[in-house]
Formats: sequence, C-alpha cells, structure tokens
Amino acid sequence: MKILITGAAGFVGRHLLEYLKKEQDNEILGVDKSFKNLNSNSSFKDIEVWEADLTDKDSVFDIIKKFKPQQIYHLAAQSSVSYSWENPVETFRINVFGGINVLEGLRLFCPGCRILVVCTAEEYGEIDVGGKAIEENFEIYPQNPYAISKSALDFFTSVYHNAYQLPVFISRSFNHIGPGQSERFVCSDFARQIAMIEKGLQEPVINVGNLKAQRDFLDVRDAVSAYHCIVNKGKEGQIYNVCSGKKYKISDLLDMLISLSTRSDIKVDIDKSKFRAIDVEIIYGSNSKLRAHTGWKSRYSIKRSLKDTIDYWRENVRS
Repeated sequence: MKILITGAAGFVGRHLLEYLKKEQDNEILGVDKSFKNLNSNSSFKDIEVWEADLTDKDSVFDIIKKFKPQQIYHLAAQSSVSYSWENPVETFRINVFGGINVLEGLRLFCPGCRILVVCTAEEYGEIDVGGKAIEENFEIYPQNPYAISKSALDFFTSVYHNAYQLPVFISRSFNHIGPGQSERFVCSDFARQIAMIEKGLQEPVINVGNLKAQRDFLDVRDAVSAYHCIVNKGKEGQIYNVCSGKKYKISDLLDMLISLSTRSDIKVDIDKSKFRAIDVEIIYGSNSKLRAHTGWKSRYSIKRSLKDTIDYWRENVRS
C-alpha cells in the first residue's frame, strides 16, 4: 500500500509512522514543511521523506503526481488554539489553503486515493446538549480561529466528496495526549514543568491556566489506530469523532500528574495570561459511530498516557 502522510514530522505524524511501519507491505512517504533535527528519530528509519509547503500548489501537485498514493493521512495543520488567536491569517492559510491543494491534487491526478482529513472537535464549540456526549450530527459552532479554519476544511472535504466522488473521510478529533507532544498543549505543559522541577530547573511551582474546563483526552497511540481503522474500514464521505468518550477536568489531570512526581512540595499558581479569549467549559464526544463502523477500541488508560508523557519529559528536559 502506498501511503502519504502530511505533517509527518509532527506529534501525531511520528506516532502514525510507527503504527503503519508494523505492516510490512506499506510504502510510506512522509511530507512536512521541515524535517530539521529529526535525522536520528527512529520513526523515520527506512521512510522516504520530502520537505514541502502544502500552501505551494505546484509542490503538492508534484508530490501526488510522482508518488501516486493509494491512501493519504492529511495531518498537517497549525493546531494550537492559543497560537491561532495570535496568528489567525496564518492559521487559515495553512489549514484551509493547504488542505484544498491536497484535495485538488487528488481530484486532478489521483481520484481513487482514499484520504482522511483530520479536523477537530473544536468545531462544535459550546453547545448545550444536557450533559450528553457530542455526536457527529450535532451542529458546529466554531469559536476560535483554529476551529473556524478546520470547519472550512471540513466543509470543503465534504463538497469534494459530493461533487467529485473522492473517497474522503473526516475526523473531528478531540484532545490527544501522549509522549512527544509539544508543551504548547496543556497536559504536556504540566508534565514538562514537573520534569523541570524534579531536575531543579524550576521552582516547585506549576504555572497553569484555566483548570475548570473539562475535555475529552485520548492517547495519541489510540488516535492513530482509529485513523487507520477509518481509512480502511470506514464509510466514504462520513465524519467520525475520534475521542475517548469521557470528560476529564483539567484540575484532575494536573492532580494525577503531580501524584506521579518524585517531589511532594509542588504548588500551583494560576496564570491569567494562559487563559483563552473564549474558552468552552465542557467538550467531550461520543465514539459510538467510530466503533460501530470500524470495530475500533482504545487500549491506553488516562493514567498510562499521563505517566508516559511525564516520562518523556524526564528524558528530554535539558539543563
């Protein structure tokens, strides 16, 4: 199977590479804007990699024409909500225009290629569902620049399926966690600070933002297995929530991480600068459709995910 992964150098991309490499017959091409400092990363051993900016239409078309993929996992994105508030135009350019270039490339040169376009649960926004888990048929109401950009790509992808019969699949992915995630994301941020405290590089105080929010967190290794199930077993043109189906209060996850620390004197300091301009209080989803259509099941507990995340930072924090 010839498989193309955009955003291959990213957090999810590296885990997806590891997952797909287990299948001996896969020929994988990793595409990213930059592969700097990744030459020694084991994820890229025996993997062909190309550097390309997906907002450059000619580069995207050239890749698709030359490689002729049978499957694409479109992961490439500017995925930080906080960064999107600071850089809304760049976020829209990368997420929407880059995605359209990939879809156009398939339409023109490889219309039979199955593509998963990874979008986000942030599209749903804050909706009153009486405490129920969010399902795919709920209306979307994006409330930040990142969510707006992904909603646009979500709609574009559905239109390309309806207009050109491209075999597309869309995920609305909830929060991912796990080893290797950037400290721009909440659990990884907490874990990194704890690792720094343990090494004496930071005072025993964790700086945090809004701890009252409740989110659905899924281990990245479960997420990539879900993506694989969607592309190979899902129904074309369908949207799938990729999530744990559970909600966790941010304060509870922080408490779990602190309990995993070797230090017993860690304190918490609320930093208002870490609060978002608009922050939805509760977001969690239903994965019933994903499980029913593909047979997917999660394997990693929240405690395992948090432990692996803090262990990652213990190995990677440098003095």
